[in-house]
Amino acid sequence: MIVGTHQAVGQNPTEAFDFLYSSMKNVNRFGRLGSFDFLTMVGKLELMPITPGKAYLNGATGPLRGARLLVDDNPTSATSAEQLEGILALLDNKLKVGKQVLEDSMCNWQKSPDNYLYFRG
Repeated sequence: MIVGTHQAVGQNPTEAFDFLYSSMKNVNRFGRLGSFDFLTMVGKLELMPITPGKAYLNGATGPLRGARLLVDDNPTSATSAEQLEGILALLDNKLKVGKQVLEDSMCNWQKSPDNYLYFRG
């Protein structure tokens, strides 16, 4: 898997993540969240040098609602996932926490934006 990915897209961690994320569509019962979480864990465990280069909001529910709430103060706004990805990239350039943290934060925050709820993961 590692060698095949590197042969296909090189060794850039975000390009490798994207390649693997796209290939996960063939995994039965793995949707957007399962694919994203599985691959981010592979990266965190250093099983493969991969990291998400975006939050993969296209097809998301909670993270997309959270990003719209953050940007537009409206979780059902019409702002596209692609536009929001760009805004989150700018935010990550300042915060330097990574796209997985932003994706997870958007998802959890949108559940209760007015009241802090401790999340244990």
